[in-house]
Amino acid sequence: MKVIFEGYFNFIVTIASLIVVISQWYLENIEGLVPCNLCLLQKYSAQAIFLIYLFKMVTPKLKVLFDVVGMVFVLFGLSAGLRQVYLQNLPKDELPLGLCDMPFEAIFSLYPFFDGLQKVFLGSSKCAEEQWWLLGLNIAEWSSVFFSSILAIMLIRYSLIMFKGHKYN
Repeated sequence: MKVIFEGYFNFIVTIASLIVVISQWYLENIEGLVPCNLCLLQKYSAQAIFLIYLFKMVTPKLKVLFDVVGMVFVLFGLSAGLRQVYLQNLPKDELPLGLCDMPFEAIFSLYPFFDGLQKVFLGSSKCAEEQWWLLGLNIAEWSSVFFSSILAIMLIRYSLIMFKGHKYN
C-alpha cells in the first residue's frame, strides 16, 4: 500500500481524470449530448485536474502548489456535481429559475465572475434533466463519484504522509 501511494498516486489521478475527459468528449461528440452549465463546470474541473496532475508528474518543482490547486478543482467539481444531483432530485415545481438555459460564455460576459458562478450554481430545469445512464447512475452522479473518489484518495495519501511518515513526491 505504501508503494502505491508514494509512487503511483499522480499516475492514478492523471489516468482516472483522462478517462473522465475522454468520456466527456464521447458523450458530447459521439452521443450528441449538450451539457448544461453545471455540467460544463464539472467538465472544466476534470480537465483542470488532468492537466494539473500531468504537469505535476513531469515537473519536479512546485508539487505542493499543484496539490493545492488540484484540491481546489476537486472540491469545485464535487460541489457542482452534488448541486446537480440535488437539483435532479427536486420536484419540478420547486426548481429555481436560474440561468442554465443561457450560454455559458454569455453569463460571464453579462455578470462579474462570482455573480456568474452564483447564477450557474443556482441551476434551472435544464440542469435537472437526466439524459444518460450507466449502471443505474446518471452523469452528475458519476461525476460526483469521480470527484469524491479523487478527494478520498488525496485525503488518505495526505494522512499517510502526516501520520505514517510516508515520502511526499
